[in-house]
Amino acid sequence: MRDTRGRFELPGPAVWALRLAVLVALIAGWQAASGTLLPVFYISSPAKVLEVLQRWLADGSIWKHVWATVLVLFSGYAIGAAIGIAAGLWLGLNPRTERLLQPFIAALFGLPKMALLPLLVIVFGIGFASKVVLVASVVVFLLLFATLSGVRDIDRDMVESLRLMGATEGELTRKVRMPAILPWVYTGLRTSIGYALTTTVVSEALQSNRGLGFLIEHAAVSFNAAGVFAAVVVLLVLSMAIMLPLGALEARMRPVRL
Repeated sequence: MRDTRGRFELPGPAVWALRLAVLVALIAGWQAASGTLLPVFYISSPAKVLEVLQRWLADGSIWKHVWATVLVLFSGYAIGAAIGIAAGLWLGLNPRTERLLQPFIAALFGLPKMALLPLLVIVFGIGFASKVVLVASVVVFLLLFATLSGVRDIDRDMVESLRLMGATEGELTRKVRMPAILPWVYTGLRTSIGYALTTTVVSEALQSNRGLGFLIEHAAVSFNAAGVFAAVVVLLVLSMAIMLPLGALEARMRPVRL
């Protein structure tokens, strides 16, 4: 099958069949290498990982960890995205303020966010709030820059023409600016979710008694390689469940190029 540019493309079912074949090959290679090329103590094996996953599903213990991670992730993600989009739009509409604050924004963006965790623990305590604020602090800058880039990309001549025809600032924002920045916002949302998930897991590993990060850390300090890999598998499934819809949404919003 060829696309509009004449390039050969595999049909959807064939692509998924190839992906499944690659996955099966990786698992088979892992199983073959376990205990032969590398010690089981270090890399465990797919069979042992499956046993751990089955035990977690049977007793239901995995769900409290998944729910804890999801709650922190989406709470911080939603707060950071809302603030970042609003701030990016406001700064984009106020270029003088944006130039004034640019050094401070750049400095805060470059600051390693995990360095803030001890301070956040002091202010908010060990628990839900400190992790949510940490995740939000990562997401807010990514959405701010994405939104700001979208505002800068708007055709200023068109905005001025509409303003001369009597369009108000509210109408320009609703009917011109917001539709124009949506593709940028969707890209920022998809990009930032990976950073948000990483921050969530790391914060759980450092200061929590539940969550997938805690589960990985607990298995690691117990020298339980199968437990570590099992938690990583759950994390991969969660990541795919989040990223695939966001990727599809971004693809729908991307302009079609002929």
